[in-house]
Amino acid sequence: MKPHIRIYALTLGITIGSILSTGIAQEDTTHIVLDNTIVLQNIAGRLGHMAYNSKQNVIYLAALSNNTLEIVDLQNNKTIRSIKSLRQPIDVEYVPGVDIILVACLGDGLCRAFNASTFKEETSFRFDNNVSLVKYSPAQQALYIGYGEGAIALADANTLKYKTTIKLPVHPEAVAIDENAGKMYVNLTKNRAVGVIDLKSNTLINSFQLAEVSDNYPIAYDKTHKRLFIGCRKPAKLLVVDAEKGNKIAAIDIDGDANDIFFDEARKQIYVACGDGYLHIIRQEVKEVKQPIQESSSVAKQPTKTAAKSGTKSGTKTSTTTKKTAQKNQKQTTAQKPSQPQYRMVLQDNYTTITRTFAGNGARTAIFLPESGQIVVAVPAAANKDAMLLVYRVK
Repeated sequence: MKPHIRIYALTLGITIGSILSTGIAQEDTTHIVLDNTIVLQNIAGRLGHMAYNSKQNVIYLAALSNNTLEIVDLQNNKTIRSIKSLRQPIDVEYVPGVDIILVACLGDGLCRAFNASTFKEETSFRFDNNVSLVKYSPAQQALYIGYGEGAIALADANTLKYKTTIKLPVHPEAVAIDENAGKMYVNLTKNRAVGVIDLKSNTLINSFQLAEVSDNYPIAYDKTHKRLFIGCRKPAKLLVVDAEKGNKIAAIDIDGDANDIFFDEARKQIYVACGDGYLHIIRQEVKEVKQPIQESSSVAKQPTKTAAKSGTKSGTKTSTTTKKTAQKNQKQTTAQKPSQPQYRMVLQDNYTTITRTFAGNGARTAIFLPESGQIVVAVPAAANKDAMLLVYRVK
């Protein structure tokens, strides 16, 4: 190797080493700290979503490729149960009122309900295909099950009885619910849109088209400021949208394959888990600011027809009086101060990525636990490494 080539190669090696050292697994203890690592033995392949039972302090993990539902004890850091013979479980939800675990299965079109204490199957809902999401609404006391080419089934959360179906133009990928307003926001990924569902009439009442982005999968909601947080994969962006008007407020760079998003109301932070292996924490700042109201320019007043006619008919005296009055009005107008500018109060948003933590390759599934301020990230198995749950604590 020639000397100058050797120097170039050495420099390139140092540069690449610097890039890798800044991009990989450096724990940021300023904002987040790793509390526990829970090993999941003999769990292979892709992992689905998670749910949390605060009463028992357990995580339910849909192990999609393993065809099982894993019940993990966070207190003792171990798996305590595995429900087998599920066909590609992808999503899971816990309903505290009836102590039921709902599991949506891609492989057989079933959404299965298990007792959270006995793990006995209580009932199931069968659909044509593509059962990929299940969501519980405490305010509506309802279960929403997304399936097929474009539908969400509604069931009573207490009786587990089917009630009706909400028709959609394409398959629903993820939903966020405004419990106070009785609205559901649903990612209509194939249409590059977000649909708005009225939960009183159970109908799609509006949709927002997403410009310049596609593959919008996960979604979260800020009920205070009416903000939607939408994870887009092409390009890799966290999109912030006004939930009432549908306009884009901000777009923040994130890593690829965004799969789970959560909004932390207490800390005003957004958590994004990406399949590229990174967990993002993005700080939200929203404040009211004064915005000037644009006023149309004033039009100069013209002499009225009445005054013109009056001067013509009344002779010189009337004409002189009219002229003096006009001069007086002109002086008053000239001396008058300009009107004070008018303002209105508007919300101003600012979003800053405060940390980007490497959890592991393919770590695209997470859950946020508001009660403890923890984020649990599921890392799939890799060569010579078991699958695991990483339990982070947000500071």
